[in-house]
Amino acid sequence: MNQFDTRSFDEILATPMTELEELESIYCEMYKDVHGMKARWYRAESVEQARADIARLEEELILSEKARIEDEARAVVKFCKRIEDTIKAGAGNRETALRWIMEADDARGDWEFLCYLNGLPYGYFKQTV
Repeated sequence: MNQFDTRSFDEILATPMTELEELESIYCEMYKDVHGMKARWYRAESVEQARADIARLEEELILSEKARIEDEARAVVKFCKRIEDTIKAGAGNRETALRWIMEADDARGDWEFLCYLNGLPYGYFKQTV
């Protein structure tokens, strides 16, 4: 069995996916959600195997999402403490403290990058600033 598809791009687009190919595609996308990269290597032996693999991956995804939410909640608490400490260190108010933290983290005015650097949920500052 040739592992590489030798069809042209137009041929690929014109060919409907089989159920197994669709399930493999779903698995690859879900794998990315769990592990941060697509499982382009994944090939199932059968539709049943693909469904079972997706079910297992779904369990991993649920656990991964729960862990992400817990991590972000801890990061919010830690960041709020950092703001308080920065105010006590001389910033005087929240706005100045955030400006100092932005500069210290070299986030260059990018609030979402500051979220990333500190493990905060995406859009955190849209809700708080």
